[in-house]
Amino acid sequence: MSPFDLTNLAALKAWLGLPPAPGPNDATLTALVTAASRSIYALLSRPSLLPFSYAERIDLETSRIILRHWPVLQVTSVTWRGIAVPPDENADLEASIGYALEPSDGVPPGRPQALDLFGHHCRPGRQSLVVSYSAGYAVQNEPQAVPVAAPLQLSAFSPYGPWASDLGLTYTATGAPLTAVSAPSGAGQYAVSAGTYGFSAADAGQSVSISYGYAPQDIAQAALELAAERFRAAERIGLRSKSIGGQETIAYDTSAMSAPIQAMLQPYKRTIL
Repeated sequence: MSPFDLTNLAALKAWLGLPPAPGPNDATLTALVTAASRSIYALLSRPSLLPFSYAERIDLETSRIILRHWPVLQVTSVTWRGIAVPPDENADLEASIGYALEPSDGVPPGRPQALDLFGHHCRPGRQSLVVSYSAGYAVQNEPQAVPVAAPLQLSAFSPYGPWASDLGLTYTATGAPLTAVSAPSGAGQYAVSAGTYGFSAADAGQSVSISYGYAPQDIAQAALELAAERFRAAERIGLRSKSIGGQETIAYDTSAMSAPIQAMLQPYKRTIL
């Protein structure tokens, strides 16, 4: 599976009504998941929907810039012609110097966010501004508690869509990070697979904050249906319709992507360059 996949093999097999056990079509289905995900990214004009780091070089024309990727999780740095621009943390943004990020909607689909420059007399120029930031759909600092008895596991709540990637854990009380390992054996360690987190007995009962990337549910559903349609289409390659007994005709949708799938994807499309 690709780390950019928008659904997974288990979900696709369940949608198709196939047994969950390993089967002869698993390799084909896995490839179709990745292909469907790439098709969706291409249609949306977005390289990723999952958390990823970007360094965007921008033609500076005004003091307000619209970042290409959203939702923005964190701005790491802003530089103008090699000069660092600090974050503007003043309550009155107009009265100080720095940059400020427009807040996100907090829920999908979201929208592109603006970065405003205050107090700096930054002359316009081609590729003169560089913004380094991370963006993608993510749940940050979700409060959870490690069970006090075995199994010492907890699952991500995933309120907006299926878990997709681990972004780390911290102890709620101290903010200290835990370390991801294959098999936790001591305090401060955890293992994660498909949104299920495991801990050692040393952390039983601890309050933790978990952060993770997710695929919005409508996007995941679109990827699932597109991969399933491509799999079933292999049984009727080149076939537009067929007659049954001369009394009934079945017509097939031969479009690259069906209208219901496109409707699910429409709110996530990039509409600016």
